[in-house]
Amino acid sequence: MTHRYRGQFLKNLRLQKNLSLRRVSDETRITTWYLAGIEEEHFDRFPGKFYFNSFAKQYASHLGLDPREVAVDLEFAYDVWESRKEPAPHKEVSIGDGSLISLLQLRPKGEASEV
Repeated sequence: MTHRYRGQFLKNLRLQKNLSLRRVSDETRITTWYLAGIEEEHFDRFPGKFYFNSFAKQYASHLGLDPREVAVDLEFAYDVWESRKEPAPHKEVSIGDGSLISLLQLRPKGEASEV
């Protein structure tokens, strides 16, 4: 399956239309940071898939494309990126770090928590 509508395609189309990122940003109210993130497929710039999809559809529509078609291709790329990223490291809690968990672990058994 060919994924035609990728970030580079959107960038090339924007340039063919002689549109700057600033102008598209002003007209769509999407920051240039996110628009460039879509074009460069820097998915880590977005707070989540929902925001990425929403901005990508709006951008595609602004460029005169079918937002649903573009969303399918870009969502595929997003999913591939998401499946490859490593999960956040698990932080171990030690008794001496002053955390609430440590304090709860130190209370005598049978006593109710006051937290």
